[in-house]
Amino acid sequence: MTRPSGFDSLPRELLTKILQEFDNAAILNCTTISSYFNSVGVDVILHRHNIVNPSELCEVKVLVNAKFTRPADPLAALLASTRPPNRIKHLHCTLRLTTATSQFGAGAMEYPPMPQDRLELTGTFALRRLNLLLSKLKAVDKVTLNLSGLKYGFMSTPDVSPLLADLVHNIIQKGCRLLQVKSKRSPFGDQPWTFPIPDQATKSPSTRRFTISSILSSLFSLCGLFKVSKKEPRKHGHRRIHSEASISPPTPQGILPRVSKLDVDSSFFHPTGRSWMSDLLAYSPLTELVVSLHSSSAPDFVERGFPTLLQTVPRLQSLTLLGVDEKVIQSVLPRLRPFVALKHLSVCLDGRLSSQPIAVPETSTPFAPSNLQSLSLSPQLIDYMILGTVTALNLKEFEIVYGRHAQVMVSSICQHVKSVRDFYEKLSAPMAITLTISCVRGVSFPSSSSSSDDSDSSPQEDVDGSQGVISILDAQYRTDLATVDTLQIELLPNGLEGEKNMVNILKLLSFFPKIKKLHLRGAKDFRHATGPLVVPRDVRQVVVQPVYSMCGTLATLYIADQPYQRPLINI
Repeated sequence: MTRPSGFDSLPRELLTKILQEFDNAAILNCTTISSYFNSVGVDVILHRHNIVNPSELCEVKVLVNAKFTRPADPLAALLASTRPPNRIKHLHCTLRLTTATSQFGAGAMEYPPMPQDRLELTGTFALRRLNLLLSKLKAVDKVTLNLSGLKYGFMSTPDVSPLLADLVHNIIQKGCRLLQVKSKRSPFGDQPWTFPIPDQATKSPSTRRFTISSILSSLFSLCGLFKVSKKEPRKHGHRRIHSEASISPPTPQGILPRVSKLDVDSSFFHPTGRSWMSDLLAYSPLTELVVSLHSSSAPDFVERGFPTLLQTVPRLQSLTLLGVDEKVIQSVLPRLRPFVALKHLSVCLDGRLSSQPIAVPETSTPFAPSNLQSLSLSPQLIDYMILGTVTALNLKEFEIVYGRHAQVMVSSICQHVKSVRDFYEKLSAPMAITLTISCVRGVSFPSSSSSSDDSDSSPQEDVDGSQGVISILDAQYRTDLATVDTLQIELLPNGLEGEKNMVNILKLLSFFPKIKKLHLRGAKDFRHATGPLVVPRDVRQVVVQPVYSMCGTLATLYIADQPYQRPLINI
């Protein structure tokens, strides 16, 4: 074995220090020198963009630029790598327009107008780069695709819609099981998509119907497995008996999806994509579905999307509806009972709606599926939905969700918790109450100068997210809040950093004396996430130990989805 010579003989740490002095474009030029330079240069670019382990979490931004130049970004480094990761657990892709906006003032548009031909040219180039990355991968488990930054008619250009369809199909072909797509506008453009289903593919068990023809076809297929051909002599005297199918295996003509969880916007239920969406739902082993509704595309979901769900995935186990309005409440919620296998239901209102309880006619009172086990609601829907849960005999968990735009008053929190507790106590039904407070962008809380008498006054926005609620809490509320079993707090990425933030969290926990589970995390909805929650290096000393000391009944603590046990000794 020959020893490396020249620059390849440099220690990796020294070469890393040298390449860190150059920009990304210069490093990409150095990656062509040798495989050793390629490995070090790619790692330098990825670490520069906080991609520590691309096989675990790989976040790339595909830019549609006014200048037709190849950007020196992490995507370019992954494409130039001679040893790209074979499998990525979570691929996070963001497509957005970007132009030089320095010459525009603060009141100018976010994205200056771009010529249509230039937009189409650079847009197709960006999509091809992303498709090229997928071609280098063997498998991907979870994909988050953010298309919300594409504007100015990009979706309606002739060549973009087929490329976007190829991108989604390539993602599904790589075995993606959790697919999240954010697109407020219809991604189908003017051209309807066609899902490439294999000829011999069968629908998911939830929609499979057994007929005489299907049973006979299955029997003939089973007999074909045992049909063997004559023995064939091979080299060295060995013989092998093989089936006719093994001689010339059929080439797949389509994609068999493996998506078990789908998180999309209501724009995917546009009339031009109804056939494609129906095939995706029917042939996928789908168990969880999340739909975020927007005012422009919500009617499409009500009129076409929901009936499609009833036809294709009647045995859905988890359904989440985000951003619903009064029309969706009246049209969709009363028709949830056919989902007989539904175990989890989550309904969150549009943040622009009033904080007053939703008033819906009694004739449209919904009835929850009988197998429902957990229910998550916005507080305005408690009075409307709680009566429908009488038929849900397996319901064990009731979650009250305060969104990031909710006007949270502590007196209102106690009132909501008390109404849920009193209702199920009358039914003699044990119920675990979960409280979720979102502090992603500063939830509106009453200021310290507010009193309980003027609780309906306009709240102030608090940056820390918990300071306002702490200042107005009083001992009279502890009796009602003691019935909360689980508390979930969605924090900003730096929500655990700094002594002030921890003091506010501990003060808040002091008013929940009997919680059994605490979850400190970032935004659950990827649409509103500003970044993952940063966990301090000394988390056990500054977070775990004080939290367990404050909550004597706490059994489980999760910080950014990582469990932390109660320390045996003080740290």
